[in-house]
Amino acid sequence: MDYTFDNIAGFEVEKKELMRLCEIFNNREKYESKGASMPKGIIFFGEPGNGKTLFSKVMANVCGLEVFKIDLGDVEDDVKICRHIRKAFLKAGKRSEPTMVFFDEMDKVLPSADDNYCTDRSKTILTQLLTLIDGMESSNNIVFVATCNDYDSLPEALIRPGRLDKKIGIGFPDYSSRVAILNMYASKSSCKFESSFEDMAKLTSGFSSAGLKTLINECVLSSDDSGFIGESVVRDKFYEISNEDIPRKQPKSDAKIRACKNVGSYLVGKFINGGGTILNLNDDASVYNNHFDDILSGVRSDDDYDEYYDDCDADDEDDCNSGEYCAKNDYLGVVISLLGGYVAEELILNKVYDNMSQSIRMVDLIMVRMANCGMFGLDVYYSSNRNSDFPFKEDRIAKLNEIFDVTVKECYEKAKFILENNKDALKKLVSELVKREVLKIEESEEIIASFGGIK
Repeated sequence: MDYTFDNIAGFEVEKKELMRLCEIFNNREKYESKGASMPKGIIFFGEPGNGKTLFSKVMANVCGLEVFKIDLGDVEDDVKICRHIRKAFLKAGKRSEPTMVFFDEMDKVLPSADDNYCTDRSKTILTQLLTLIDGMESSNNIVFVATCNDYDSLPEALIRPGRLDKKIGIGFPDYSSRVAILNMYASKSSCKFESSFEDMAKLTSGFSSAGLKTLINECVLSSDDSGFIGESVVRDKFYEISNEDIPRKQPKSDAKIRACKNVGSYLVGKFINGGGTILNLNDDASVYNNHFDDILSGVRSDDDYDEYYDDCDADDEDDCNSGEYCAKNDYLGVVISLLGGYVAEELILNKVYDNMSQSIRMVDLIMVRMANCGMFGLDVYYSSNRNSDFPFKEDRIAKLNEIFDVTVKECYEKAKFILENNKDALKKLVSELVKREVLKIEESEEIIASFGGIK
């Protein structure tokens, strides 16, 4: 099969990175004439079932690379593993045309980045691999391409620039990618779905690409004689696949996503307020600061967010919405802490995931509450109810939305400033939270202190 970019549904950002990479390899003479060197090593990393191997196949075909695969099968003996690795490099080196040495799931046989988990066997394999990659300089026709599930476990000696120059992370598909993937697999059948792919994409947040393919296939197998697939069939198959834990088992990368969100909020809240609570990997409803969490609880307790009244007195906490009235800086502190999770995912993972949606929702609700308590200085209360007994002041609502945007941007910049100045502590806390799942207050404090405190 000739793999092309059309075989990759969704993943638009990652696909653009691959397209750029292929453009460089396909015009290598142009770039080499400018004094540039071709990337020596490339790694596609991320959880299983999301297309790492597919990306490699597309690259090989689009760039016209002959592939020599390091196929270990069930080989466990370190001498034989080294022999297989060396054999692939030697074969590739004998070719005059551009070639690819491909190592699938490389992390399975290499030592962990943590020296505590290194074995003599894995060190021997790593030494062999490093020697062969370094030796590629004498033969500029080879590119080493690998995939791995656990990028964080790879030893630093391997992933440094000059060995693996390009890293492309392929995570679980986001909403738009899920729409594209579902559409692609459904288009290969003659069946008609009652549910839109947009609705199915909303339902399947957290599914892998392979999980989405399985869902479509199970639905097709359960279609009626006319090829019709009702909404109830889609939901039944969704729950069936979820219960079988095909796409939704909690992989390490998913834990890291949650850890980034939680630690980011924790550090920002601690910088602003000075407090801190126990960090829990599996609690997504907290910003890990007692004062700010109390404010969040008050906002969440409001069941009626959409109807606010012009007779609300901003100076009267009993009349200003339901829940406890807080100072403007308190609300802004909560917003900055919530956005700390957003910034942490950007800094550590280079993208923001669906798990931030509830936090963004809470930011919006806090903005609305602040507006209706008169904290933005406008004589208007934020209502989308045109049938209420009070006038709908559309022009001022538009002005409030502008104020919201500016305020949230300022809060984002503050969160970013805090976390960029404490990035080393952020990375260490994320790593430890993934390992332990819970960090006591004194454990977090000790880690922060080891980096000189919060700056």
